[in-house]
Amino acid sequence: MAVQGPKLVAELERIVLGRIAAGRLVLPVMPEVATRCLAILRDANFSQAKLVAQIESDPLLAAMVMRAALVASSGSGVKHVDQAVGRIGAQKLKSLIVEYMTRALFKSSDARIREASKKVWEHSLAVAHLARDIAALTGGAESDACYLAGLLHDVGKPVVAAMLLEAERQLGQGMPGWIDPAVWTTTVENVHRSVGVAIAVEWRLPDDVAAGIRDCSDYDGGNRQGTANVVRFANALAKREGFTTGPIDAADVDALIMVGRSMLGADDALIARLASGLADRVSQSAA
Repeated sequence: MAVQGPKLVAELERIVLGRIAAGRLVLPVMPEVATRCLAILRDANFSQAKLVAQIESDPLLAAMVMRAALVASSGSGVKHVDQAVGRIGAQKLKSLIVEYMTRALFKSSDARIREASKKVWEHSLAVAHLARDIAALTGGAESDACYLAGLLHDVGKPVVAAMLLEAERQLGQGMPGWIDPAVWTTTVENVHRSVGVAIAVEWRLPDDVAAGIRDCSDYDGGNRQGTANVVRFANALAKREGFTTGPIDAADVDALIMVGRSMLGADDALIARLASGLADRVSQSAA
């Protein structure tokens, strides 16, 4: 029989947050190829040949780099990874590598987590695309940082979901139904921010990206056009466009959009431009 009630939610939260505080939470580590690529890119005078060799060692990463270069060049003039790296540039490559390693967190052999994570991943992609476009159109924040922060703002969710799945295996002897789905969802929603911030620290992500992960609910009046506010606005817009991971409060979403418009100087025409073609962009990125 499923375990229900706020006491279980509180206990699960206490365990997860306690492990974070004690440094005992097992956090996902970067794939080795991503670690090596980012290490190379930290050097302003990096060897392109070394970088290309690392990218080519992972077919999925190589495919992502080639696809990005083909999009940037309208589908022509790029036949090799070396050409793709030269076409994209270092900053865009950093974003692609973080996207590559993040995508793996949203995959699971368990059908329940896989389906839930699919929605989170699509929502995250929508927020990332919107955040990058908002930054580019308003000029107040660095667009690639906004893309990463949007992509990673819910990164703690699949990690918490996997922890609960492991608990189910241990406490329920592998039998589904030990925890009510509503309790599962509430626990993930309540603690994923803290887990996401811990991942940002573990991965040594920039402070502005970590700020975008930390809180997507309240705007920062002291840094009106900062990365975190761009992500908050993008998060609300994505929900209004139908990219949600569960039930939403429409009035709350509309209020966040209204405040975000004021903070970032967005009008109806800009919002319509942001929303145009969003579903196609997310579908292409998720493929």
